[in-house]
Amino acid sequence: MFLLVAQLTAVTGVSVAIWLQHRHEALQSTGVEISPPARSLVEAAASTLQFGGVDALKHLLLNWQKRPMPPLMAIDSQGKELLDRSYSKASFDTALELVRDDQYQRHVKRIALGNGQSFLLFVPDNGRNSAPSPTAKSSERNHSTPNVTGNAHLPPPDSIAQYRGTPRKPHARFPTMPLLGGVVVSFLFAALLAWYFSKPINILRSAFEQASHGKLDVRVANAMGGRRDELSDLGHDFDAMASRLESLLQSQTKLLHHVSHELRSPLARIQMALGLVKQTPNKVNAFIDRITLEANRMDGLIGELLTLSRLESGAVQIKKETLALNQLLHSIVEDAQFEAASKDIKLRMELAHEHNLEGQADLLYRAIENVVRNAIKYGPNRSAINISCYKDTTDNCLHIVVTDEGAGVDALELEDIFKPFVRGISGSQTVGHGVGLAITKQVIEAHGGHVCAHNLNPTGFCVDITLPC
Repeated sequence: MFLLVAQLTAVTGVSVAIWLQHRHEALQSTGVEISPPARSLVEAAASTLQFGGVDALKHLLLNWQKRPMPPLMAIDSQGKELLDRSYSKASFDTALELVRDDQYQRHVKRIALGNGQSFLLFVPDNGRNSAPSPTAKSSERNHSTPNVTGNAHLPPPDSIAQYRGTPRKPHARFPTMPLLGGVVVSFLFAALLAWYFSKPINILRSAFEQASHGKLDVRVANAMGGRRDELSDLGHDFDAMASRLESLLQSQTKLLHHVSHELRSPLARIQMALGLVKQTPNKVNAFIDRITLEANRMDGLIGELLTLSRLESGAVQIKKETLALNQLLHSIVEDAQFEAASKDIKLRMELAHEHNLEGQADLLYRAIENVVRNAIKYGPNRSAINISCYKDTTDNCLHIVVTDEGAGVDALELEDIFKPFVRGISGSQTVGHGVGLAITKQVIEAHGGHVCAHNLNPTGFCVDITLPC
C-alpha cells in the first residue's frame, strides 16, 4: 500500500510539473515575445523614442524592416501602429497585461512623450500575424487606420484603456491524458515492485509461522531465488537461526535422554540393593555401602550438570586473580598420582619457566584436572602421560598440553567429545558420565581461551588448552 501511495504521489507531482510547464509555454505563446533579443529591441526603441522623438523611432523601425529581425510594434493611444502595420488583438491584449507586470516591464514598455502622445512598444510572438497586409502597405502613404487580424476588425478606440476591454487570457489545459497514462504505468510498476518485495516477505512470514509451531527444519534461502538484497540476507539469517535452534533443541533432547539414562542406572542398582537387603538381612552392611556408592555417583552427576548449566548460561561470574600456573599444575598432578598409580601410569611434567595468568583458581583447577583424569582413565596400563606448558609469543598465550599413549578418538568424534555425555566408542566401557570435557570447554572459553584435541601418530591422544596471558 505504501508503494502505491508513493507512486501516486510521484505521478501527481510530475503531472503538476508538466501542467505548469505547459502553462508557462502557453503564456509565452499568446502573442508577445519575451526573449532576450525582444527585450533588447524594446529597450532600444524606447530609448530612441524618448530621446529622438516619433520621427527617429519611425526611421529606426523602417531600417529594422529591411533586416531579418523580429518586427517591433509601436501603437499610440488611438490604437494606431506607427508604420500602419496590422497586429493581432491577442498580442495587443497580452501587451496591455504584461506592461502592468513588473516582471515583464523590460519586454513591454509604454512611453509617454511631452506632447501628450504615448506609445506601447512590444515584439509580437515570433512575428505571427504581424506581417503587413496589402491594406497596411498602401496605408503607409495615406496613414489610414490599421486593421486588426483575427477574423475581426476592431474600431479605433479613443484610448488604450478603452481599447483594452476584457483581455483574452490564455487557456492552459490540464494534461489529463499524460496524467492518466502516468497513473496506469505507475500502477503497473507499483504492482510489479509490490510483488517483488511481498513474495520473499510472504515466504519469511510462512517460515516464521511454521517455526512457531515447532517445525524448525524449514528453510527459505532456496525459495529466495537469485536475489542479492537485504531480504535475501534476512532469509539466510533465518536459516542460520532455525538451524541453531534445531541444534539446541536436539541437544536439549539428547541431554535429557542422557541424564535420564545416567540417573536410571544408579537408581536401578539402589532398588536392587534394597530388594536384596530384604531377602538377606545379614548382608545389610555390604548393600548399604553399595547404596552409598550409587548415591554418591548420582550426587556427582547432578553437581556436574549444575556446574555445566551455570557455565553455559553465563551465570558464573569469573573472579580473576593472578595465579602461579606451575603451582596449580603441581597440585593437579599430585592429586592424580593415586589414580595413576593404580594403573602403573607415570605422570611427567615439563615446566621450563614460571608462568602466571589471570583467572579463577578453582575453575581452572577443575578444567585441567578433568583432562588429566581423562588421560589416566583412557590410557593403557604401564604407560606415561606428559603435561607441558609453554608460552607462544606469536599469540601471547599460554599452552597447556596433555598427551597420553592411548588409542585416541575416532576422527569423526573429535569435534563432539567436548559436548555433554559424548564419550566415543573407546569410552563406552569405562566408568563416567561424559560431562568432564564439556565443563573443561566452558571454563576455558569463559577465561577467553579455547581447547582442542587431536590424535597422535602412530598412537596417542593430545588435548591442547590455550589461555591468554
